[in-house]
Amino acid sequence: MDMYRRTFAEINLDNLAHNIRALQKLFPQAPFLCPMVKANAYGHGDVQLACFLETLGVQHLGVCLIEEGLLLRNFGVKAEILVFRGFDREGAEKILQYRMTPVVTTWEQIQYLEEVADDPVGIHLKFDTGMNRLGFRPEEAQKLYERLWQNKKIRVKALVTHLYNGEDAISENGDSAEQLRKLHHVSQVFKPFNIFCHALNSAGILSLLQIQQKGGGQHGTHPLLLQNWGLRPGLMIYGYNPLESKDLCDLKPVMSLKSVVNTFRHLKPGEKVSYGGTWKAQRDSVIAIVPIGYADGYHRILSNQAYALFNGARVPVVGSVCMDYLMLDVTDAVKGQDLAQLQDKQVILFGYDSHGNFLSPEELAGKAKSITWEMLTSVGERVPRVYVGSEADSLLENVGGE
Repeated sequence: MDMYRRTFAEINLDNLAHNIRALQKLFPQAPFLCPMVKANAYGHGDVQLACFLETLGVQHLGVCLIEEGLLLRNFGVKAEILVFRGFDREGAEKILQYRMTPVVTTWEQIQYLEEVADDPVGIHLKFDTGMNRLGFRPEEAQKLYERLWQNKKIRVKALVTHLYNGEDAISENGDSAEQLRKLHHVSQVFKPFNIFCHALNSAGILSLLQIQQKGGGQHGTHPLLLQNWGLRPGLMIYGYNPLESKDLCDLKPVMSLKSVVNTFRHLKPGEKVSYGGTWKAQRDSVIAIVPIGYADGYHRILSNQAYALFNGARVPVVGSVCMDYLMLDVTDAVKGQDLAQLQDKQVILFGYDSHGNFLSPEELAGKAKSITWEMLTSVGERVPRVYVGSEADSLLENVGGE
């Protein structure tokens, strides 16, 4: 792949495989495992990751947009693709044409499917148990059952809800517990359909694992144990645990955001850096210029806040992050060394460096007053994704990758 600016996101497929296999091993009896590859697979490259996940035996994939599902189909992805956002009549036609599975959230969507379907279409019904965003109210369950029982056009395959505070799922009295109880109650209405339910995001999955590790078993009164919930992992397959307990599962980060030093600048005390002069040298300083900026998804709010890895050390981001560049104070990291030998040396914005040091996007999220999800999905489209790992070459050949 030609790369004239050596700024890129390195995607480690071996680490992704490790995370997926851990899930498959921990929950072999789960009725449904649907990794979420929406939003360009959380910034990791949806086509490449979807194709790779299929080689790992993954049979279901989750997207938000119809457009995302169409892209996967056009690149030969054969797994069942769930479309979560909703649709109009035209969207219903496209979903059926490309053999995708709609997550139905309104009465109108039921009508659209009945109007355009020639053969029975399988759907997942979404219930709003507290998120107050999309889905039917639990009190509509009986009416829905009556509308869909023996419907000639529609087959209900599963019920769905969305945990709005999944991090509290371990608590029997938390928000998630109440949501799961509601969906479980709704599922009793739909028992004749022989359906399953999926509700557990990464936080919910890891909370269930926590209960199992404490000897909770498969049966009990905790809502996480009321039934065999389907799994919709997002963040955790990309290597991050959203819970405070980080030792529940051995997850390996998949993406490292990398660049290089273009050049160095020598500053005298009192000289300033970048737009607005927000950073002033307090000593003779060496500043590294790195070709990545907020247009690439490295947020401007990280100016004078964050760190990067360079030459085996943590170095501060100084001055305002620009559209195309940021600056690092590398004075201590290059002391006594020949700068000519360090030019073009790699900089890690998050992820692993060659010394085994790790800088987490979780740390950047804290500095940016944001969340890990946003750090990953913000990595822009002009940043090439470079796939590494034992099966990277064959993957790229199969999907016509770079």
